[in-house]
Amino acid sequence: MSADKGPLTGLRVLDLGRHISCPTCGMTLGDLGAEVIKVEKAGWGDDTRHSGEFVDGINLYYPTENRNKKSITVNFRSESGKKLLRGLIEKSDILIENFRPGTMKKMGLDWETIHEINPKMIMASISGYGKGSPYQDRPGFDSIMSATTGIMDLNRAEGDGPRITGGIWFIDIMAGMWTTIAILAALRRREATGKGQYIDTAMYDSCLYSLNTYIPFYDKSGIISRNATKNAYDCPAGRYESKDGYVICLAGGDNLFERLLTITDDPVLHNPLYKDHDARIDPANYDDINNAVARLMRTKTGDEWDDIFASIGVPGGKIKDIGDVMKSPATFARNTTVKLEVAGLGEVTFPGTPLNFSDETLHFTPAPSLGEHNEEIYGGLLGLSKEEILQLQSENAI
Repeated sequence: MSADKGPLTGLRVLDLGRHISCPTCGMTLGDLGAEVIKVEKAGWGDDTRHSGEFVDGINLYYPTENRNKKSITVNFRSESGKKLLRGLIEKSDILIENFRPGTMKKMGLDWETIHEINPKMIMASISGYGKGSPYQDRPGFDSIMSATTGIMDLNRAEGDGPRITGGIWFIDIMAGMWTTIAILAALRRREATGKGQYIDTAMYDSCLYSLNTYIPFYDKSGIISRNATKNAYDCPAGRYESKDGYVICLAGGDNLFERLLTITDDPVLHNPLYKDHDARIDPANYDDINNAVARLMRTKTGDEWDDIFASIGVPGGKIKDIGDVMKSPATFARNTTVKLEVAGLGEVTFPGTPLNFSDETLHFTPAPSLGEHNEEIYGGLLGLSKEEILQLQSENAI
């Protein structure tokens, strides 16, 4: 296996996914070197080709989630299309999908059938609630999961109601990442047994995992700990207004608080009592300390606080918008962002990958056009002749 093309070189993935969760999983496997075949609906493609963000009429949703893939088209309802899928399953290692539960079974490609076709196949399904849940047949979307797991309720300011999490579809992405981890574990197990297995990922489960200490705290206290503007564990720690916007300051630990004191002579903050962490989070003192820090933060700009906090070793700085982020040198180091061609727009900056290795060099190719690799996959991998491919096209099977 060549190390210069990624650690998963030699593996073949069938990506039947739509929207964010499943395509994110497939893209990550592709980033790691696997050959990822994006199987799309003939004549239409992935729904994300037709929604999301557009610039000059050109879609940016699909390219963001589908780099390092090859696109083929299939009519999932035709017998010829299903036959093609079975042929691909025979020659692949991994299949990922996030159709509504039961869809794969209706296509005649449930796990039992796929396992019979290819006993080494690893199949991963992503859904809202997962098999065995009383809600397993309900649809699952990011904002729905945020609402049904308490996350939206936690994301509120004082005096305000629950809020959607700012258009960052992190629940979809979490489900895709957990599925990727499960696939890598299943590959390791396959090395030992020679057998594939089925992976069932639920977005609901991913959300509950992210709730972290909220669950055990409520279990034993019956209290919902909402801390949108106040930090219950540290003080001072939170969001404050600066001279020109907002900053975050996390100086709740005793050593961090001592560092903060080096840049202010405020008598409130220098009260000897407040050198103790427990005294600072005492409700009787919390607001006095927080208000004093708020006064301090308003004396300088966000950029100034970036430099000051860095110099004294206190976590904090300007709360940045996307424009600020795109000007930051940290955004263009490592593999944090990648530049890829998009037809009609030229070179476009996309989120890269958090994955970095000492002995691997990851490569990135642009997202494919719809059906771009039909001839390569159907002709090269499945061995169909040009005449047979043309016949499938005439039958609208691909």
